Amino acid sequence: MRSFKHYRAFQIDPDGHVFGCINLVCVNDEEAKREAASLVLGHRIELWRLDQRIAKFDAPQDVARQ
Repeated sequence: MRSFKHYRAFQIDPDGHVFGCINLVCVNDEEAKREAASLVLGHRIELWRLDQRIAKFDAPQDVARQ
């Protein structure tokens, strides 16, 4: 039986403020990183599990400037 872990992908605006949160349930950190990376559109994403930051993904420079 697989055990699942709960993660949160925080959406960060250009000023560094959190403006949204997406809950993820994944098998491991690698799957969570793939899911969080796919959420990067025009803003930075920080992936957290409990009180530990797992990864951060920056928005592409051309999109971030708009």
